[in-house]
Amino acid sequence: MDCEHEPVVPVTRRRALSLMTGWMAASLLPGAARGDADPGVVVVAISSDTLGGANVNDARAAYSVWIQEVTRHSGRIRAEVLPQIFVPSDELLREVRSGAVQCYGITALEYMKIEDITDPEYLLLQDYLADGMEYVMIVNSQSTYRSVSDLRGAQIIVHHHRDLVLAPAWIETTLAAHSLPPAQHFFGNISMGDNVNKVALPVFFRHVDAACLARHSWETAIELNPQLGRSLRVLTVSPRVVPIVLAFRRHCSQLGRQALIDAVMNITSVTAGQQIVALYQAHSFILRTTAVMRTTVDLLMNYQHLLAERGDRREDSRPGW
Repeated sequence: MDCEHEPVVPVTRRRALSLMTGWMAASLLPGAARGDADPGVVVVAISSDTLGGANVNDARAAYSVWIQEVTRHSGRIRAEVLPQIFVPSDELLREVRSGAVQCYGITALEYMKIEDITDPEYLLLQDYLADGMEYVMIVNSQSTYRSVSDLRGAQIIVHHHRDLVLAPAWIETTLAAHSLPPAQHFFGNISMGDNVNKVALPVFFRHVDAACLARHSWETAIELNPQLGRSLRVLTVSPRVVPIVLAFRRHCSQLGRQALIDAVMNITSVTAGQQIVALYQAHSFILRTTAVMRTTVDLLMNYQHLLAERGDRREDSRPGW
């Protein structure tokens, strides 16, 4: 895709804030034209499952605006982005397996399916994910809930966000560890909230019994509204997990890979990059090995075993129940 000649679509702050995973698309500097025979080219695509409910057209528009600015500040690098940028999960996994895509932004659920062909030395993460993140289940301080077992029949709400892609796996394995039924049978109702206020405030006003969200989102909510911290409390906490990664296929071009890593690590070197990083509550991007995924893989292995024991044959590569 020749982004220099693509029309620029204005992106408002509201639109940009909706792009839950735009940082991955935004981190890609312009590369060789499609069809270039240069063996150093690394082809990049992002799973649409990483959008976390954001509008894919908005995400592509934001990418176009970013690439216009990057083009003015950078020379050619050895990376090529698929024209559609965001690719449906099954299609992306097939392209990675075939070797047509060598760099990919994926959820941890997708990572499990291509872990065997993913280079263990190179994962790029937002800085706040560098050592994993935690989920919390919060309840009203005046409630009688003291353990997960007390939530039988409760109304719960889950933050609909890319960071919460592993929430179903955590909740289901937590229930199983307490010898409790599956979530759909244990809870009275499970709903989704598009932002932190729509998740925390219903618990505050006792319209729902409990909420699941990222710890860093919960701590930010408390900073903005200290009364939430006084009126709500954490019932249980997940292990540290990594929900989204930017990874490389084994044996891809070393030159192309390094150029792409440098581009992501220096995303703040241009104005658009600084703005995008700020929007996603990060300051930089960190290079890690796949060792950072160990706890996440353990959680998902337990989840897969649990589904197998229940005879659940679904391809559970997407968030939600």
